[in-house]
Amino acid sequence: MLLPVFHLSVVALNVFAIAYDQLYLDIPFPSKVFEEMPFKARYIFLTIWCFILQTLYFSVSFLNDVFGTNEATPKRTPLIRSIKDVLFSMAFPVALYVSVSFWGIYAIDKELIFPEMIERIFPVWLNHTMHTFITVFLVIELLATKRNYPSRATGNTIMSLFIIAYVIWIHVIHHKTGTWPYPILDVLNPTLRLVFCGFSTILGLGIYVIGEKLNSVVSPTSKQHYTNGTMKKSKLK
Repeated sequence: MLLPVFHLSVVALNVFAIAYDQLYLDIPFPSKVFEEMPFKARYIFLTIWCFILQTLYFSVSFLNDVFGTNEATPKRTPLIRSIKDVLFSMAFPVALYVSVSFWGIYAIDKELIFPEMIERIFPVWLNHTMHTFITVFLVIELLATKRNYPSRATGNTIMSLFIIAYVIWIHVIHHKTGTWPYPILDVLNPTLRLVFCGFSTILGLGIYVIGEKLNSVVSPTSKQHYTNGTMKKSKLK
């Protein structure tokens, strides 16, 4: 009973956060082009990509609570459960990456990631909802539910496509507007931007593996996949 309440509560909070952002916040952008973009140009930020992914995950989780199963290793896995498991393998590393990178850069020089002019108008609760709670909720989910990760090859492919898609996207935005979504990219020369994007890709894939390993620890009866395509059901000794 608690799981559906938890999942639905996260969805409700996220929807409220997005609605509040769209109705009450006007973030000053360095280029007027952003003002003409739909969704108040929020989709240029990885935070929003992550937030939408998390909201989708918890929505599917709620549907799985109602129509699927939360058994560790069901004999017949419903489609909704399979979708849920794959979405978690993406949502967890993306959320952890967003939280670590945002607060890490914020601690070093917040002007590079969250300038003072934005922080003054951005509610603290909304900031934490988008940059902190995204990881907190998924850690709770990791501990409270069971899941079967996809194969390492499948997971790495999905993560790589997600990262590459966003890297291409920010370059498209820069090409059209002459402005990067994040101030930190303005202070990096082309070589350092390439290094930054490469490091971010490696970090994202590394966090994916961390999520996979954590899952094998907290869900010792789940099916674990390997890169050679084999699968083994691990049991707690």
